[in-house]
Amino acid sequence: MTSTQNRTYRVRTYGCQMNVHDSERLSGLLEDAGYTAAPEGAEADVVVLNTCAVRENADNKLYGNLGHLRPVKDGHPGMQIAVGGCLAQKDRASIVTRAPWVDVVFGTHNVGSLPALLERARHNDEAQVEIKEALEVFPSSLPAKRDSAYAGWVSISVGCNNTCTFCIVPALRGKERDRRPGDVLAEVQALVDQGVLEVTLLGQNVNAYGVEFRERGRSPTCCARPAGSRAWSASGSPARTRGSSPTT
Repeated sequence: MTSTQNRTYRVRTYGCQMNVHDSERLSGLLEDAGYTAAPEGAEADVVVLNTCAVRENADNKLYGNLGHLRPVKDGHPGMQIAVGGCLAQKDRASIVTRAPWVDVVFGTHNVGSLPALLERARHNDEAQVEIKEALEVFPSSLPAKRDSAYAGWVSISVGCNNTCTFCIVPALRGKERDRRPGDVLAEVQALVDQGVLEVTLLGQNVNAYGVEFRERGRSPTCCARPAGSRAWSASGSPARTRGSSPTT
């Protein structure tokens, strides 16, 4: 997109490993759309806050940071602020009500919509709020700009089918959806080909991985290696794999 040429971005991540994973996808999407990462110490043209709704004082942290960004935006014509992640999924349009200088609000189910929403907000000169109730596409299948050259996050499932009274995850991440084993292995192989030595398999409840396939009469044997298992073979596999179920 011509309108994004020479525009810079910065993604700020709050919360768990799943949010770190999603932020790598947000960076990849923005770079694919023509943005470049803002140099350290420079003000970015687009600031994305990838939020958490579980960690202590999550609301205060978001709105405090948005308050700090307001004078920055006032002195930076054309700057855009986007809010995504779990708190965006929870608070929705009320974010724009409380902080009307926010340009884009998107949720956990439509990470891939960010570049289009930024463009629409710029074109229409009004805030865009888009929250989906179900996952559009597994974030792992989106472009990524990874933070580490030797370690990679791979999402094997999203959401959770448990109904723990203290947990907000099912409301914000939805029912559990398992990624196809072949897609998981293809991503792991691509990471190995790039020189990655450690892969972390992510999901809100990795121990439940495969429930979808079992319900359909299939068993996901190719992803059944235990957390922390050593390399699958002498070559063509990561030196270490592990599983992680972050609190969103």
